[in-house]
Amino acid sequence: MRLKLFTFLISIFIASYGISQCADMANIYNFQYNGKDYEIVKEQQNWSDAAACAVQRGGYLIEIDDANEQAAIYDTLINASGVSAGYTSVPDGGGVAYVWIGATDQANEGTWLWDGNDDGNGNNFWNGQGMAGSGNGSAVNNAFVYWGGASNSFFYNEPDDYGSGQDYAAIGLNGWPGGTGSLGIAGEWNDIAGSNTLYYIIEYDSTNTSINDHGKNDVGIYPNPAREKFVISDEQDHYRKYELMDITGRLIKTGPADDNTIVQTDGLQSGLYLIRLSNKRESIQKKIIIE
Repeated sequence: MRLKLFTFLISIFIASYGISQCADMANIYNFQYNGKDYEIVKEQQNWSDAAACAVQRGGYLIEIDDANEQAAIYDTLINASGVSAGYTSVPDGGGVAYVWIGATDQANEGTWLWDGNDDGNGNNFWNGQGMAGSGNGSAVNNAFVYWGGASNSFFYNEPDDYGSGQDYAAIGLNGWPGGTGSLGIAGEWNDIAGSNTLYYIIEYDSTNTSINDHGKNDVGIYPNPAREKFVISDEQDHYRKYELMDITGRLIKTGPADDNTIVQTDGLQSGLYLIRLSNKRESIQKKIIIE
């Protein structure tokens, strides 16, 4: 009887852990730009699942607001993250690889929103189609856009809803179609079907914080520096999971969190570590030194 109960509890733990770990830390590249944290997730998901994972991790699919952010994101993708420009091929995107961003017109064709948490709300930044479609498109209130064609002309070729159902935006890693660059070049955005499975970029509102700052001031880590163990004190019992990571973002250990969670650190090398606390909607990060 005890063996059966133990096996049952282990299976429940594995199932819940699998759900909570929507992305493997080994496949995530972390970086910062202009006071914000970003993660490039090198696991292929459709757009909706990518957005769901972003929310679960405390962020949202990236919203690109200006040319400097666009340049920083693309430079990191190509030169630092280890993403291969040919890791996949998207048939309805000219046969090249893409990475998901948080733009969509799924609710209303031609009305493009930054809706990276997939809740149906977001900033409307573009309406209509580019010159490869009906050609009636334009940015809303001079919002930044980088649709295909942006960098080599005064008009945009994308979005065009080619063949219909292209309701989600992604950054191209090569020129399209087929590497020609006639509709878009590497780094520009294209609208493609959400069923494509791609890598994706998660954005967080500020470094070492969550989308919501709720409860972050009620969370304490002590002692800090720590030696054999430390305690995570969450006065409001707000977060449900902790993750201890080294400074590169590599997951060291994880487990359930409550109002006073004890984490053993004996056996770990001395240095700076990160603690991520999360629930279904948000997460925060704290720093801890282990001696």
